[in-house]
Amino acid sequence: MKILITENAEKSYFEIISKYSENNASLFSKKTISVLDMIESNNHIGHKHKKTPYRKFLLTKHIYMFYKIESEIIYIVLFWDNKRNPIDLDVVLSS
Repeated sequence: MKILITENAEKSYFEIISKYSENNASLFSKKTISVLDMIESNNHIGHKHKKTPYRKFLLTKHIYMFYKIESEIIYIVLFWDNKRNPIDLDVVLSS
């Protein structure tokens, strides 16, 4: 399967790592790559998010990665800090 990162996912990823120290940003990046490898091998490993086409995977204690699968392509849609308002998450995912 091919993995594509959306513009929104890229933006949210860099917003998150910009708040980390250099060491923690590096650890987060390595964890993200490891999870992407796992999803590529078993693309239904994440939990379904409500009644949406999205799946989510907990990367750290507070950060989820949202993705969806369409015709042999895994789209990384968003990185989400769980400390944010969950209503905002629904708005972002619906756009």
